[in-house]
Amino acid sequence: MQKSRVKRVGALLVGLSLIAAACGDDEDDEPVEDSTPEAEEPSEETTDTTEAMDEEPAEEPAEETTDTTEAMDEEPAEEGAATTVAGDGGEAAAGCDSDGVLTIGTILPVTGDLAFLGPPEIAGADLAVEDINAAGGVLGADVVLEQGDSGDTTTDTANLEVDRLLAAGSDAIVGAASSAVSKTVIDKITGSCTIQFSPANTSPDFTTYDDNGLFFRTAPSDLLQGRVLANVVLEDGAETASVLYRQESYGIGLAESFQENFTANGGVIDEFLAYAVDTESFDAEVDALVEADSDAIIVIGFAESASILTTMNERGIGPADKAVYGTDGNIGGIGAELADPSIIAGMRGTEPSVDLSTISDFIARLDEAGDMGGVYAYGAETYDAIIITALAAAVAGTDDPSAVAAEINGVTGGGEKCTTFADCIALIDAGTDIDYDGLGGPYEFVEAGEPAAASFRIATYDGEATPNNELDEFVFAS
Repeated sequence: MQKSRVKRVGALLVGLSLIAAACGDDEDDEPVEDSTPEAEEPSEETTDTTEAMDEEPAEEPAEETTDTTEAMDEEPAEEGAATTVAGDGGEAAAGCDSDGVLTIGTILPVTGDLAFLGPPEIAGADLAVEDINAAGGVLGADVVLEQGDSGDTTTDTANLEVDRLLAAGSDAIVGAASSAVSKTVIDKITGSCTIQFSPANTSPDFTTYDDNGLFFRTAPSDLLQGRVLANVVLEDGAETASVLYRQESYGIGLAESFQENFTANGGVIDEFLAYAVDTESFDAEVDALVEADSDAIIVIGFAESASILTTMNERGIGPADKAVYGTDGNIGGIGAELADPSIIAGMRGTEPSVDLSTISDFIARLDEAGDMGGVYAYGAETYDAIIITALAAAVAGTDDPSAVAAEINGVTGGGEKCTTFADCIALIDAGTDIDYDGLGGPYEFVEAGEPAAASFRIATYDGEATPNNELDEFVFAS
């Protein structure tokens, strides 16, 4: 589906022309106090991101620890010979439970350090099920939705909610928003022969995670976002940059992707600083940024970014004095966390998003559902995750998660294009292969169960609590 005001972004700056339009793994890694790397030798680049995406190998997932509960280490609830490869994370087990009713649970951030993303995601899930059931449901019955909270990794909220949702018979669980939270429950969910479908996990680790072929995401890998961000920073004129990032898979993956692409295109990294997710004072980190005196500063974090930006402003390296950039974990709503959002006027950042003006009816429905606080990130991706799951169940003719998982990739590409559940289900009922192009993008899932391409918003603050939509720019990367 071609979107207005959307462009294709290349791996190099050549051809990137921007027009004037945020998750993490709280691993027990020690923060890097001063890990400034030497400039890397640039790798041979192509001028087409589509080729670069295919050539660039996915990062190997970090060794996982799943100590939230002993149940996470249990074997899958039912065993059977694998039948269909659903993704790079292994084969979907056969013979999962089926009761004829598609039941979807969610673990989305009502609380925690990504709670600002909760309203659009939760509303997006409600609207998807509303639309599915208005069109007659799936398998001759209404889809059942059980909403739940994900919290963050400082609590056991997600683990307890997953237990509740599995006991309720969920065939699929949508969430979490945070890659960190997903990593604490992915083994339990997929090990119980249940689909996990995240609208916002961007850590590259999930591409090759051993998930029994049951993990999917509508959010693109940060291998793409890092490329886009590097191009934006370079095009804005920066020759040197320092990076401050959360020491967990989201922060690490995105920071490394930015670093690789920035240096490959001639940029120099002065400071590459990680901080522990429970850090309360950022004086030392900001002191290092002051000393580096880079052209640009990249802040990759969540709600704690408010403290970082406040300290930066106090030391004279805030957006009023330096080119400061954020990412999807903070750029959409960090202004609302600040006592004075005007201190980040001029801050820019990237997040996966289509041009919201092209889905204005959906945005209006989100606003009618509740107070979005001006943040709409991942609302469309949550909606689409549920629509895709329901369409896959219709194709499979069952709510058996293994059979549904085997059809998910297929309904996002290769058939006749359709853009609503009602239109798509009519094609399926007529025996036609479909290609669902969603509110959040065309998707075209690859074997790993994730988008091959995505649209990115470049957002800009001008003194208010949220970015000014009139200053939005969009690029398309693949």
